[in-house]
Amino acid sequence: MAATLAPATTTAAPAAESLLVTADDHLAATIAPLAAAAGHPLHRVRHPLDAESRWQQAPMVLVGPDLAPECIASDLPARDHLILCTTMAWLGADTADTSLLWPMAIQMRATGVVALPDARDWLLDQFTRTVRDAEPAPVIAAVAGHGGAGASTLALAAATDAAREGRKTVLIDLDHTGGGIDTAAGLAAQPGWRWPSLAHATGPLEPERLLAGLPQRAGLHVIGPDSRNPAEVDAEVFDQVLRAARLTADLVVIDLPRARTDAAVRAAAAARSIAVVLGPGPRSWEAARSVTAAYGLHNPNLGVVLRGDTDAAEPDPNEADRPAPPVRGAVPTDRRLPVLLRQGRFPRGRLGRGIHDLAAALGRPRPRGELALTRTGREGAAR
Repeated sequence: MAATLAPATTTAAPAAESLLVTADDHLAATIAPLAAAAGHPLHRVRHPLDAESRWQQAPMVLVGPDLAPECIASDLPARDHLILCTTMAWLGADTADTSLLWPMAIQMRATGVVALPDARDWLLDQFTRTVRDAEPAPVIAAVAGHGGAGASTLALAAATDAAREGRKTVLIDLDHTGGGIDTAAGLAAQPGWRWPSLAHATGPLEPERLLAGLPQRAGLHVIGPDSRNPAEVDAEVFDQVLRAARLTADLVVIDLPRARTDAAVRAAAAARSIAVVLGPGPRSWEAARSVTAAYGLHNPNLGVVLRGDTDAAEPDPNEADRPAPPVRGAVPTDRRLPVLLRQGRFPRGRLGRGIHDLAAALGRPRPRGELALTRTGREGAAR
């Protein structure tokens, strides 16, 4: 059954009205549903003179290209969050020179230029963030360097620890070939949306309704595959789900597949850091080389987490043809850990402290100079 994700009411104080300046009814009809889905009030005017009283007070101002020249002529003051917003149809109709849009944006001192429907998710995100007055939740990821390394267990443990501390946490499983993170979390029998349902969702992905429909326990919300339909996650669907999750959660933890997919690449680019988990044994580093090389292309903040006997898990300098990723930490092997996590419990003692400290280190903001490049044409969210 497909999920129906409609706008939800909110108990927060009403947001101030943003401003839409356009006489283009098609553009207005394209933007208005996005604002409504985010619960963001939007006031439309058909002439720049009618915008003067609201120009500075509105949280966001969207201007259509039809009235951009009039806005420039009116010499309205510069402001933040001023977006020149058009449609792909308008660009296609501009047979003379689509680059006219950019000189208009510069003269208008716009802070952004977007075209719908391609920028639909970005604009919905801006409306939602403005309503919530909050930055997106940080993302951390884990991937196994080789089979049986225990990356899923580490991801589940980090997410369980965060939820135990009262942080609303979303754990996302992108490995459609595995046993399912909901099984590892003891939530396989709980009803709720899995990837196939989310792929066929109708309507915008409203954050609160997304989380309410997921398998969950004590602040931990899980998004995983359906064992009856283990299809690969579509990258565009993942983008929408991650956006909604980051807007309502305090932390997002992603379990990446070893075989790189389009969705996994986008997850890697969004993460503050990626933990490559290695098990004990002298060949672990060699086995993980292809994984670290693949994901290192999309996130420079990639490090190794050693599980078990750390003395045995050291790279062989005679075989390495590139610098090995730094070691971020170590987690002792404990056969009780999967059982505890399946019961919704978190380990005590040295193991618990080690997982907690490691997750905290992975979630720290990275220096700006270390940020990975985002995909061309897409504005990257803050990590």
